[in-house]
Amino acid sequence: MFNIVQKNKLTVLIFHKVPHVSNPLTPLETPLETFKNVLHFIKEQFRVIPLSDAVTALKAGNLPHRAACITFDDGYPDWVTGIAPLLESEGLPATFFITTGQLNGQAMWNERILHAVMRANDGHEGVELKASGLPHLPLMSQTDRVKAIEKLDSFLKYTAPAEREMYLQFLEDQMGARCSDVPVLTPAQVRNLHSRGFEIGGHSVTHPILSSCTPSRAFSEIAESKEELQGIINGRVEAFAYPNGIPGRDFGSEHIDMVKRAGYAHAVTTHHGVASPDGSFFQIPRFTPWGPSAGKMRVQFMRNYLVRNGALEETKQEGKRALMVAFHFPPQAGSSGILRTLNFVKNLPAQNWQPTVLTAQPQAYVEQRNDLVRSIPPSVRVERAFALDTAKHLAIKGKYLGTLALPDRWVSWWPFAVMKGMQEIRTNRPALIWSTYPISTAHLIGATLSRLSGIPWVADFRDPMVSENYPSNGLQRTLWKRLESYVLRHAAACIFTTERAAITYRQRYPMAQARCHVIENGYDEDAFNGVEPDRFGAPANKLLILHSGLIYPKDRNPSTFFSAINSLLQKKMIDRENLCIRFRAPYHDEEVLASAQQYGLQDVVEVAPPVPYQRAIAEMLGADLLVVFQGSSFNAQIPAKIYEYLRAARPVFAVVDPAGDTAAILRQFPGAYVADIASEMNIATNLEVALADLRGDRQSAALQRNVDQVRRYSRKEQTMRLVTYLNAVLPQPEKDTENCRGNTE
Repeated sequence: MFNIVQKNKLTVLIFHKVPHVSNPLTPLETPLETFKNVLHFIKEQFRVIPLSDAVTALKAGNLPHRAACITFDDGYPDWVTGIAPLLESEGLPATFFITTGQLNGQAMWNERILHAVMRANDGHEGVELKASGLPHLPLMSQTDRVKAIEKLDSFLKYTAPAEREMYLQFLEDQMGARCSDVPVLTPAQVRNLHSRGFEIGGHSVTHPILSSCTPSRAFSEIAESKEELQGIINGRVEAFAYPNGIPGRDFGSEHIDMVKRAGYAHAVTTHHGVASPDGSFFQIPRFTPWGPSAGKMRVQFMRNYLVRNGALEETKQEGKRALMVAFHFPPQAGSSGILRTLNFVKNLPAQNWQPTVLTAQPQAYVEQRNDLVRSIPPSVRVERAFALDTAKHLAIKGKYLGTLALPDRWVSWWPFAVMKGMQEIRTNRPALIWSTYPISTAHLIGATLSRLSGIPWVADFRDPMVSENYPSNGLQRTLWKRLESYVLRHAAACIFTTERAAITYRQRYPMAQARCHVIENGYDEDAFNGVEPDRFGAPANKLLILHSGLIYPKDRNPSTFFSAINSLLQKKMIDRENLCIRFRAPYHDEEVLASAQQYGLQDVVEVAPPVPYQRAIAEMLGADLLVVFQGSSFNAQIPAKIYEYLRAARPVFAVVDPAGDTAAILRQFPGAYVADIASEMNIATNLEVALADLRGDRQSAALQRNVDQVRRYSRKEQTMRLVTYLNAVLPQPEKDTENCRGNTE
C-alpha cells in the first residue's frame, strides 16, 4: 500500500539541527547517532533525489516512483562536520536552506536564546523581560530552563524583528551572554557544502516571520538572501524556504509573489503533505518523521500522504490568456520545435499575454530530457493529457495497424487533450487558442477546441504540412490534405517560418492570403549569457567541424560532404591527424558512421550523444566550423540551428540547395559559406576557401558583427511579432455609434 500511494507524489522531508551529542536543554533535537536510523529508513523506502531535480521531474510529469527529498533549514556548523559526511556515506543528496545573516556573524535568534540560558549561572534565579507580558521565568533547575527556552521561543517567534532584537539584547545582558559567542555557519562552510554536491537554498536573512514584516522588509529578506548565497557559491540558488513556513499564518499570497519576483524557481513550506504535478511549486509541503521505530515512521509517512492541501490561493497573472497546444515541449528531447514553443511561452508574459500549455504526458515521447523543463516560467501552467505512441505502445513485434496512426502516431492524444482543453476553457476562458505543427494531431486538437468553444484559433506551421512527396502514405496524405484545408479555411491566422512557405500556402489557398504571416525561427539570447566555449575533448590544435542536431538519411545526407573531405585529404589540403568532424545527437548514428566508413573517414568522424541545451551552445561557441545540411525537399524551411550558429559568431558551412531559403538567409551574413549539396566539387572548392579564411583569421571581425545583425531573429523579437498577430485576431469592441453620431452634431 505504501508503495502504491507514492506514485506521482513527492515527499519532502525537513530537518534542522542535528547535534553530535544530545543537549538536555533541547530534548526535541535528534542527535547524530539516532538520526542515522532515520536516514536508513528513508533510504530503504524512497528514491532520494535532489530537490531541484525532483521539482523539474514533477513539472515534466516524469517523477520517479517513491521519490523523496531531504532538506535542512536555518544553518549550523554541525552540518559540515556531522550531517554532510553522514549523507555522503549513505549516498544521499540534500538541500540546505540557509539564513544569511549568520554568515556575517549575526546568530539565529533561537540559538541566541539557547546560548543565553545555557550561559546563566546555576544560581541564577530567572529571566525578567520587562514590558513583554511574560511572567518571571525561573532557571533554578534543568526543567525550568527547558520550559524557559520553550516560552521564550514561542514569544519571540512572532515578535516583529526590531522588537525581537530589543528583547534578545535585554536577555543577553541579564545572562551575561554575548551574541558573538554563538557558533554560526560561515561562507567558507557554505561553499564547502556546495562543492560536495549539496544544493543551497535561501531562507531569508534573519529568519523573521514574513507576515510580521513590512512589505519592503519582507522582500529584502527574501531577495537579499538569494543574492548573497549566489555570490558565495558562484552559482544559482533556485529554492526558497519560508521562515517557520505555515501558509496563511507565517506568510501570505503577497509573499509568494515576492519569492517569484526575487527569481526563485520554487519554494517549500512546513505544511504537511506531499507535492503533486497539479500543486503549487511555490508551496511545496514538507514534514519531519519523528520516529522512533521503523513501524511508527511508516505510519507517519502514510498520515502525511493523507494530509489535505493547505496551500494558499496565489495571485493570478494579469494579461490576456492563451491556450497553447504543442506536442513538442519539455521534457521531450530531440526536436527544435520545442524551443520555438518554449521561448514563445517564456516571452509572452512580458507582452501582457499569459499562456497555458496543453501538451502530452511524457510516456508519449520517443526520448526525454529534463534540462529545458527548468526554463518553463513558474507562472506558466502546463497541462499534460494522456497520449500513446502507436509505434511504441500499440505495436506487436514491431508492427501495428496503420489505421491506429492516422493522422499520425499520436492520435490518441486528441480526445484526452480536447477534454483537458475544454476544462481549461471553462475554468479560465482564454482569449485565444494556438496550436503548432508538427504533429498534425496538434492542429486537430486546436481545430476541435476552437469549434467547440468559438474561441479564435491561430495555427503555427513550423514546417509545411503537405508537399509534393510528403506524406508518402496515400491515406495519410488524403487526411492531411483535408486537415490542412480546414486549418487554412478556419484559423484566424496561420504562421509560417519562411516567406517561401507562406507564399506556397497563399497560392494554394487564395482565400487565406491575408491570414498567412511569417515569423522565422530564431534563437534564445538568454541561452548564450555566461556560456563559455567548450570543445568537449577536442584538442585546440585540431580543426573541429561540428554538426549539431538531427541528420536525415535522405535530405540531410552528409555523403557528398564526406566525399569532398576525402578529396581534400588525398590532395594533402587537410591534415588527417588534426581533423575532427563531430555529429552531435544526429539520431541516425549508424547511417552517419556507415557513410563515413564508405569514404574512409571513420578515424576522423565521431558521433556524440545528446547534451543539455546550454552545453550544446557551448560546443557551438568552441567549434572552428559549424556545418548544416539541407536538401532541396527542405527549400521552404530554415533549420532553427542556423540562428544559433550565427549568434555563436563562428563560421558556418552550409551544404544545401543553393536555391533554398537556408542558402538565401546565409548569404546575408559574412563568414557563411554556401555549397551545393549535389556537387562534391562545389563543396570541396568552398571548403578550400573556408579553411583558408580560418587559417588567416580573415572573418573574425565580420563574425562579431553578425551578433548584432542576427538579433532581429532573437526569440524576444519574434514573440513581439507573434503578439501583433494574436492581438489582431481578437474580437474588437463595437464602436458606440450613438456617441459617434452625437459628436458630429
